[in-house]
Amino acid sequence: MKWLTIDYIKQHSRLDFSDEDSLLDLYGGAAEETVLNYLNRTYQELLEQYGEVPAPIRQATLLLVDHSYTQRSPASAQNVSIMPDSFDMLVKPYMRLTGSAARGKRVMNYTLGSQLKILIAAELPDNLEMLDVDFEVVVYNDDAKDKTKVYAKTDCILTDEGGYVVLVNSDELGVGTYMVKATFQIPDSDFPTGYRKEVVRINPNVKVTG
Repeated sequence: MKWLTIDYIKQHSRLDFSDEDSLLDLYGGAAEETVLNYLNRTYQELLEQYGEVPAPIRQATLLLVDHSYTQRSPASAQNVSIMPDSFDMLVKPYMRLTGSAARGKRVMNYTLGSQLKILIAAELPDNLEMLDVDFEVVVYNDDAKDKTKVYAKTDCILTDEGGYVVLVNSDELGVGTYMVKATFQIPDSDFPTGYRKEVVRINPNVKVTG
């Protein structure tokens, strides 16, 4: 386990015996991986950003372990139990959005002077869609960091699938590998402003040559 311990789990779940320590270790490791996947983050990223795993994330992980320990059978008409709303409330502020781009994983090579289309899309929480959030897109040359172009949402073109297309003139950014940084303002009542900011880096797999 990365941030939980057997003693920590026992204290939370009020267990005073050791017969099932191996089971608790399994539940603890699975809960940590589940939370990391839910947040779309790595353990190292949490340490780098916060210095430690934030207390709300640790508490949410303990909730998962306790849930697994006390609810060992699949849900049925006689046994129905779901995670409490407090789990989402605890971890939601630490979720990182998942960005995507139109071109997939294969690098697309273009020559200088090309007009490029880069699709901006994100998997948003709470069933939100791109239309529901404000965002700003920065396209930059990863090989020449001073060459950037900023696009507001109104500068982008809405697609039928719900994403947005950014039109990029390669003459403005020059030769190199292009990257995207998108900043989203996500409606979130847990924050005083009613919004939380998420910054997502997207690799559109685009390279421009001379």
